[in-house]
Amino acid sequence: MDEPLEQSRARYEEGRRLFESGDFAGAIEKFQASILHSPHFKSLELLGEAYLRLGRPSHAIVPLAAATTLNSQVRAPSLLAEALLAVGERLRAHEVAKLALDRDATNKKARSVFEATQAEYSAWSAQ
Repeated sequence: MDEPLEQSRARYEEGRRLFESGDFAGAIEKFQASILHSPHFKSLELLGEAYLRLGRPSHAIVPLAAATTLNSQVRAPSLLAEALLAVGERLRAHEVAKLALDRDATNKKARSVFEATQAEYSAWSAQ
């Protein structure tokens, strides 16, 4: 394995440990360092989640959107839907929640956002 990839993986592991201990600010620093050389979906996903946990949903959107694109699992888009809802992007939150539900129809977070925005989305799409 090359040096930058090894450094990226080491920063990810440090960030994950900090995240799990509740040090979200420290985790953000490590995840940002990790993605400089290897923008792995898991580093991006946890970076976005750390921003959400710190109450900074607008900062979470870009890393979660990237993680959603780089991987087909449900966690990143469900967190992205939550971030979009938190910043008032209700129509986009609905669409991303639907994407998450298409990936896993049982995802509770995506279902919650989808239902919270359903009436508004239906009214908008009927125009």
